[in-house]
Amino acid sequence: MRRLVVYDACMSHASTADVPTILFGAFDRHNFGDLLFPHVVARLLGRKNPIFAGLAERDLRCHGGHQVISLARLADAYRDRAVDIIHVGGELLACSAWEAAVMLQPPAHAQKIVLGLDGSPQRQLEWAREQLGLTALAPYTVSRSLFPKARIVYHAVGGVTLDRCDASMRAEVLGNLRTADIVSVRDRHTQAILGAAGIASQLIPDPAVMAAELFGERIRHQAEHGEVAR
Repeated sequence: MRRLVVYDACMSHASTADVPTILFGAFDRHNFGDLLFPHVVARLLGRKNPIFAGLAERDLRCHGGHQVISLARLADAYRDRAVDIIHVGGELLACSAWEAAVMLQPPAHAQKIVLGLDGSPQRQLEWAREQLGLTALAPYTVSRSLFPKARIVYHAVGGVTLDRCDASMRAEVLGNLRTADIVSVRDRHTQAILGAAGIASQLIPDPAVMAAELFGERIRHQAEHGEVAR
């Protein structure tokens, strides 16, 4: 329950009642941890009908996920509107455009792409940008240039390898964080990296730790039926 109090304090200023809320993260692919994050944040916010955004258009509702709209499409729709954008968690800060675009491919196709573009960083970046519809080097960090009127929040994100990323990508990430309204991270190493760059951040637990407290009844029900029970 202490964790819930911590989260309530962190989320109380994360969104405003009279503007749309976009929940953004890597839940546009079938990864269990990433699929949990938007469920947790949406429940904590208590907001009805948030917009779920990723880098790709996906419908993962059959896997317990969400109908996901691409960030590129939302940037066109909300460029001149007030909106709250919440990065819902995960190891987002050190994910490059190339890595993100490859992870969004079917496994067999991803392997072919990696082999075909191996050793050519510029071609990798060009292919990734074409896939994502964005020019960002670190596309899971939202640039204020895409949403000039947005309130941008980073919620319990990670970036433990950010200090080892390419200098231009690291500069982009730090620049995006400096223009954010609220920054919280999930580990002390990421917090130290940001602190060394002059960026203050709050340390809070990974959102996944809230799953049992927020969805305990649903989890117990699922455990007693179907494949899980068998």
